[in-house]
Amino acid sequence: MTADKPGNDGHGREHDDVARLHQAGDAAYRRLVEGVLDYAIFLLTPSGRIATWNAGARRIKGYEAAEIIGRHFSVFYTQPDIDAAWPDEELKLAREHGRFEDEGWRVRRDGSTFWANVVITAIKHADGDLLGYAKVTRDLTARMEQERERRRMAELVEESRRMTEFIAVLSHEIRNPLAPLTNVLSLLGRETLSPRAAWCVEVASKQVRQINRLVEDLLDVSRVTTGKVRLTTAPLELGEVVREAVEGMRPAAEAREHRLQGTWPREPLAVTGDRTRLIQLVSNLLSNAIKFTPPGGTITLTLRRDGDAAVITVVDNGIGMTAQTLAHAFEPFSQGEEHARGHGAHGAHGGLGLGLALVRSIAELHGGGAAADSAGSGQGTTVSVRLPLRTEADAGDAADAMK
Repeated sequence: MTADKPGNDGHGREHDDVARLHQAGDAAYRRLVEGVLDYAIFLLTPSGRIATWNAGARRIKGYEAAEIIGRHFSVFYTQPDIDAAWPDEELKLAREHGRFEDEGWRVRRDGSTFWANVVITAIKHADGDLLGYAKVTRDLTARMEQERERRRMAELVEESRRMTEFIAVLSHEIRNPLAPLTNVLSLLGRETLSPRAAWCVEVASKQVRQINRLVEDLLDVSRVTTGKVRLTTAPLELGEVVREAVEGMRPAAEAREHRLQGTWPREPLAVTGDRTRLIQLVSNLLSNAIKFTPPGGTITLTLRRDGDAAVITVVDNGIGMTAQTLAHAFEPFSQGEEHARGHGAHGAHGGLGLGLALVRSIAELHGGGAAADSAGSGQGTTVSVRLPLRTEADAGDAADAMK
């Protein structure tokens, strides 16, 4: 036997092996392409008719191979694109530049549209003759929707920021002239006035106090939204805080001829919180109930322990909330439209719908939360706030901080 040398039968066998490897590779490549599910991959004739069809094309576009092979690929384009001869323009650009990429709406078999990334590659013979095109399509609808949602959220955040800044500036500008008005009315109240003049001063004073309260609410919402609220926390007995708030709101309840009841446990409920803000929280809960309960109603506040939390619940027998109102109960300015239509909020009830928004914000700043419930319009409302109780570990941390 003689050894194989270049140019003899050994070289011929190697050439045959390479040819068989290429054939096997071509078959494997075709199977790979045909089985791809995430991309629609198919070949087009020079005139743009579909010559092959893979599993991804079937999944994305909805056609079976027997339905689509032989048809012009413009079937995937919207009518405006077809009218503008865009499919033929894509082939022309791919032919001239070797490759063309585009994104746009494409049409599935059922007529629905999807956002597609399309790459068309011209396939040419060694002598430059055009053999056809390879077309790869990706469905980017989900990604586009995510990007659209991201942009929408960014726009909402920016809009909220601008609105908050506007509210803060507006509130400060309104508050500036209120101080001298308050002083003037206070001085007039000390004068000897006719009954009519005294009545005018009383009405004006009441309205100025109302404007002051609304401005303070606006400023509080602005501070909470921009994260400028800083709690001055300390160990508190929540029952004392709640009782103080109830007594502070009792005159307002009596002015509306309401029966205001409060119940709380005998044992102390220890929390860590900002006393002023927690009084504001309870006062807003009661103010909301007083405002939306017709004269002569009953408002009940209950403070109780529930596991490792304290729960403050205010129940009224007022105008109640519909499901739509409940869904937005804790959003700023949410009370206006529906109550204005159904119950005359801006007339009989007044306010800007900030009370419950501040309740939720203060509760969350203390690590708690708020919830509202109602059986419907005219069925009263229940609003509950949960606040975490102070643990022994919290007490230890506070003691360490004081050393």
